[in-house]
Amino acid sequence: MAGKKRGNPSPELPPSRGVPADECMWLPRHYGREVRDKGGIDSRVRWDLSEVVDFLFPKGFQPKYHRIAVDFLSLVLERERVGKEDVASFLTGSGYSRSTLENKVIPKLARCGLIKREREASGSMRKKSRALVVSESITFSNYLGKIASEWETIVETARHRKRRHD
Repeated sequence: MAGKKRGNPSPELPPSRGVPADECMWLPRHYGREVRDKGGIDSRVRWDLSEVVDFLFPKGFQPKYHRIAVDFLSLVLERERVGKEDVASFLTGSGYSRSTLENKVIPKLARCGLIKREREASGSMRKKSRALVVSESITFSNYLGKIASEWETIVETARHRKRRHD
């Protein structure tokens, strides 16, 4: 037995737990009821804020996060910048949890590019604090537009190559 290693010589990795929820986007079938109820994918039919947010915080699966995100984004879209006083007032007026807003909703909105988070230096030279300031962002549409544009280019190139070889 000398020299033989103990334990499992070829361990199996644990199964994946899937894509983390905070990095997910919900994409229901494009021909399904959820999209049809929004007016479908016709570019002439405008979706409202709630319908857009539904892809990040699905109303059917995360109703509380959905409601908080819609209300918070409405505030962000009304103002040029939303600071800590605005957030405190928003939370007081709505009764929403600060923890949920700051730990779940704002991080996902920022990661997906709907809002931009910045830190603003304030205070005296000795005691510096960096308050969070939030503003709207179009990175979300640029991000999805880039994905869509690249897919369109891939498909058109494949179609062109098929026609050329026929």
